[in-house]
Amino acid sequence: MSQIDLIAIIFPKEGKADRVAELLNEISTHIKATEPGTLKYEIKKEVNKKTGAVEIIIYKDKAAIAAHGSSEEFKAFGKKLKDEDLIAKPMELKFLKHVGGFSSRL
Repeated sequence: MSQIDLIAIIFPKEGKADRVAELLNEISTHIKATEPGTLKYEIKKEVNKKTGAVEIIIYKDKAAIAAHGSSEEFKAFGKKLKDEDLIAKPMELKFLKHVGGFSSRL
């Protein structure tokens, strides 16, 4: 099975973007340490926008997505977003298929 690329766009409520970014950074530490099937996990912010967060994720395969979504830490992250009333609307998930170009010259 080939890798799966995902862009997740999160829409924090006004004034809540910093808290959402804090929680995303906390969970990214866990993901790096415990999810070897998550090959890339970056958190970005759109230029000139005060709110919103974009996650760029590459999973090794479908099993890696399942492991991520079923982890206790991921569930706790979702609960914090809800309990703290941080999100304005549901996140957008964009699953991508590589059709050309290259990843990096780094």
